[in-house]
Parts: sequence; structure tokens; C-alpha cells
Amino acid sequence: MMNQYLFTYSESIVLSLTKEIEYIKSRSKSINQSLRNCQNKILSTRLKSELQKLNKNRLRILSISENLINRNCTNLSFEFLLEIAKRTNSFQKI
Repeated sequence: MMNQYLFTYSESIVLSLTKEIEYIKSRSKSINQSLRNCQNKILSTRLKSELQKLNKNRLRILSISENLINRNCTNLSFEFLLEIAKRTNSFQKI
């Protein structure tokens, strides 16, 4: 019973973090596109700041996923999360 609870809990964590990574990826792509077209210095600064915050969150998720793998390297969902977190780096053009 305890094992089933832990499995469900870890699935929930992985799902939440995966959704967050996808949001970061999408938002970063949108910000970068806006920065290419932006003529306003104040807006550009604000967009760059948001991109930096997204990158901090991405790095935090990357660290969490690495820690999860170190604790339970047999769980494929943790490895999937780590891979997604690593790939999101290409969208962070700061």
C-alpha cells in the first residue's frame, strides 16, 4: 500500500514538473520572438528579466529531476523529466 502511494505521488510530481517545463519552453519561445521585434527599451528589459526568471525555474526543475534520479534511478518517468528539462535549454536564448 505504501509503495502504491509513493508511486502515485512521484507520478504527480513528474506530471506537474513536466507541465511547468512545457510552459517555460512555450513562454521562452514567445518572449524570444517578442524580443526580436521589440523597439521599446523598457519592454525589452522587462522581457529579458522574465526570461531570466524562467531560466531560474528551469534550472531548479533540472536540479530536482537530477535529485529524483539519484534517489531512484530505475524510474523511467524521472529520466523522462530530466531529458525534457535538459532539452528546454535550447529555448533559453538569454
